[in-house]
Amino acid sequence: MLITYSRPETIGHDVDPEAPAADLDPTGATCDASTYDVGGVPWRCTRRPGHTDDEHRAAFELHGDGPAGAVAFAWAYDWGGAGYGPASPEPVHTVTVTVTFPQSAIGVDADRITADVLSSFWECDHDHVRVEVTEK
Repeated sequence: MLITYSRPETIGHDVDPEAPAADLDPTGATCDASTYDVGGVPWRCTRRPGHTDDEHRAAFELHGDGPAGAVAFAWAYDWGGAGYGPASPEPVHTVTVTVTFPQSAIGVDADRITADVLSSFWECDHDHVRVEVTEK
């Protein structure tokens, strides 16, 4: 994730002239992509659905920590395509990994192995990465 804007904490409820436009949909519909900042705070994209660039923006709601409709945080997943996700979800690479271990190994968890593999990819790619774990 690339942080493209983070509202300065020092301006309170004032409008930040450096903030990107909120790009809100008049009907209230949102893109709904989500992420976490480096401090672990969750953010949800409030831009209109189908925006044509890869930047997501989270705007304050009424009675939030800043002026309603002002962008608090903005991010992009990568430079790969419009909206969120890669330019194409079609697989172009296959990597085969075989993990062998003795029967005496305890605590081996196939779900953990899958999660560890997924952690190697951008979060927007997780919907397009297939990890198959076969136990024998």
